[in-house]
Amino acid sequence: MISLHYLTLRYGKRLVLDQFSLQLPEQGITALSGPSGCGKTTLLRVMAGLERPESGHISGVQPAQTAFLFQEDRLLPWRTVGQHITDILPRPRRGELPFWLNFAELSGEENSHPSALSGGMARRLALARCAALGGTLLLLDEPFAGVDSQRTARILNRLRQLNVPIILTSHQTAVLNACDTVIELDGPPLHRV
Repeated sequence: MISLHYLTLRYGKRLVLDQFSLQLPEQGITALSGPSGCGKTTLLRVMAGLERPESGHISGVQPAQTAFLFQEDRLLPWRTVGQHITDILPRPRRGELPFWLNFAELSGEENSHPSALSGGMARRLALARCAALGGTLLLLDEPFAGVDSQRTARILNRLRQLNVPIILTSHQTAVLNACDTVIELDGPPLHRV
């Protein structure tokens, strides 16, 4: 299990995590669902080692082996779709580009720049780049924003086939219905419903 033990974190005077504890499955796709601003993104950032809690600890997560998808796509406008993926791969794995293009349903777009992509296409590219990193845990913050439900279902199936634990946040019913575990949250401070 991935275990979060008594995490406390605040931004200024705003208490986001207050002695928060949670057990997460070590396999499959787990969705964290809850209203905007309740603390889901903060929780993912703490799990990824991007935020340091005032107190508490996490077991079962190796931040150095974790791939993190931010809510923003963070694409570089001067790089092509193909370069966004191949530039993060070690040289022996660069031949995987067709696999990752197909994974994100972006085949034929390898020479396009981000400005030529729709919002959903850009999101799928950011997701493929994250998954291609090959982490032992994927933390995905709103991975399917702007992606239609049928395509979302197909990509979720491909994510499942990577055989690594995936924890994502989402408000989308289609995403939540396709996950193995859904954990309802509210806050702040963040708590399980």
